[in-house]
Amino acid sequence: MNSVPTDGSPTFFKGLITYSSMQWKRIGAIIAISTDEMVFTFFFFVVLPLFNIKLPLSVYGCIMAVLIGKDLIVVRLIWNVVVKPPETGMEALVGKIGVAITDIDADSSGTVQIANELWNAHSVHPIRKGERVRILSVDGLSLNVEPAVGVQ
Repeated sequence: MNSVPTDGSPTFFKGLITYSSMQWKRIGAIIAISTDEMVFTFFFFVVLPLFNIKLPLSVYGCIMAVLIGKDLIVVRLIWNVVVKPPETGMEALVGKIGVAITDIDADSSGTVQIANELWNAHSVHPIRKGERVRILSVDGLSLNVEPAVGVQ
C-alpha cells in the first residue's frame, strides 16, 4: 500500500513522509559508517580476552583514532549525497524554467513544456507561445507560471 496520498490531500503529509524518510537515511548512514568501530570494540574487549590476549589501551586508542579519522573523511565525501532532498515530485518543479507551447492569457490556461513534459499552466501575466516561463507553484496538475525575463 502506498503511504503517500495521491488524492489531492495537503502536501503537508507528503512533506512529512519525505522528511521522515530523509531522517531515516541519515540514521542509517551514521550506523553504516560507525559499524567498523562497533565491531572493533567488540573484538578488542570481548574476543581478544577470551583468548587471553591483552593489548594496552593505547593500541585501542590509536586504532580508534584512525577509524574515526577515516569516518570523518568518508562523511565529508558522502554526506551531501545522503541528505540531498529528492529531485523528483511536483514540489521539485518550483523555480524551473520551461517554454510556453500555447498562448497563456490571464483569464485562460495554456500549455507549457518542462523537461519534455507538457503541463497545464495559469498566469496572471499574458505569455506568448515560445516565451520562457518560470514555475511559481504547483496546483494539482496545473502550474502557476510567470514570464522568465532575461533567461535564455
